[in-house]
Amino acid sequence: MDPTCYRGMPKFIGAFIDALYQNPTLMFVAMAGVTALAGLWWYKANNKTQ
Repeated sequence: MDPTCYRGMPKFIGAFIDALYQNPTLMFVAMAGVTALAGLWWYKANNKTQ
């Protein structure tokens, strides 16, 4: 897939998405990182000391 096919986005974002699709391990690591950040945010938001 050509990174230039993502219209309206900067080329580096298209290249990043293209790299994720070509490397399933990198896709897994990226999704695990996003999930970990969301989980950390949710944990901190629900456990604030008052």
